[in-house]
Amino acid sequence: MHPVHSWISLKIKDMHNKIIMLIISILAIEGLCAQNVNKINFPRYAENTRMEMRIPNQINGFITLKGDLHTHTYFSDGSVSPDMRVDEAWKTGLDVLAITDHIEYKTNREYITGDENTSYNLAKKRAVERGIILIKGTEITRKQPIYGHFNALFVKDSNKLKVDDPKAAIEAAISQGAFVLWNHPAWAVDTCRIHEFQENLFKNKMIHGIEVFNNTEFYPRALRWAHEKNLTVFSNSDVHTSIYANDGVHGAGCAVTVPYRRPMTIIFAKDRSQASIKEAMFSRRTLAFFDGYLAGDKQLLMDFCLACLSVSQIAQNDTHITYRIDNRYDIPFLLSYGKSKVLLSPNRSLDIKLEKTVDKLKLDLENVFVDEFQTLSMSLSL
Repeated sequence: MHPVHSWISLKIKDMHNKIIMLIISILAIEGLCAQNVNKINFPRYAENTRMEMRIPNQINGFITLKGDLHTHTYFSDGSVSPDMRVDEAWKTGLDVLAITDHIEYKTNREYITGDENTSYNLAKKRAVERGIILIKGTEITRKQPIYGHFNALFVKDSNKLKVDDPKAAIEAAISQGAFVLWNHPAWAVDTCRIHEFQENLFKNKMIHGIEVFNNTEFYPRALRWAHEKNLTVFSNSDVHTSIYANDGVHGAGCAVTVPYRRPMTIIFAKDRSQASIKEAMFSRRTLAFFDGYLAGDKQLLMDFCLACLSVSQIAQNDTHITYRIDNRYDIPFLLSYGKSKVLLSPNRSLDIKLEKTVDKLKLDLENVFVDEFQTLSMSLSL
């Protein structure tokens, strides 16, 4: 081929390629403009992600699980479906959920059919899909405070608890191997009191746990009872509407913090099975977490807090050493040491300069309750 012809051929091919690229660019721009002008997506509104709650994975050989053991759906006096309750548990970082619809109190009975097991049965499939451990439960709801409200957890058939006598209902739950939880002991009254009915239940060992926190209320006296009567502590939302609501009324929303953390019970179980969770509850291996506070057994709290905090040496001179206390998890700690007080927020660290002769740092954790009027004091080895 003549060199001139070859040069012309290359120019034609180059022009052809440029024209194709120009057409592609025009089409892309037109498509982009159409998207921007006529249909703009905001995927965040359809976000389907889980907000993890970072706590130590293991304590003393037991795995840590996060649960809410007191929730409601529209099968009693709630306003959401069982599936939505499971979805909320997943989105807010829970591992364990109990739907505990009232037996006696059903505001939607005119419109919704089903028996006392229906909400659990409907939620099971979604719980499996979400990896949520769903505990079968129900709430025995009698006059407050004379009788009170009690969750029966791990029941087999909630229909058999539908009897007139409140003690007989609790006996029916226990006959099925249920764990009985005394709910919100001071709700709708001015303070925590043990009435004759509850005293009789205690005498017959028919109450196994107690809520030290419910919805928006902390009951320090209930923490004292937990120690005196060997009860397992719980913190639950008692949510009736959306878990993200904050109506400030019992049974409506739940306590909200920023970033949002729902009330939860931390369970220390051998594994993720329901049998292990049940064993942990009967063995009192739980802690209550609510709005940045912890409450429970002193030794268990100490082990948990020590696992949350790490200490390292970062500098020294002839007379002093500087130590760094690192909070690696999502539990805040209000620390008091010497004349100082500081809020050690999640994923934050604190540097403390001490004399070389000091081998232990004494800390008071003012947001960690071990008793009615007592917070946790512990020492960090340096």
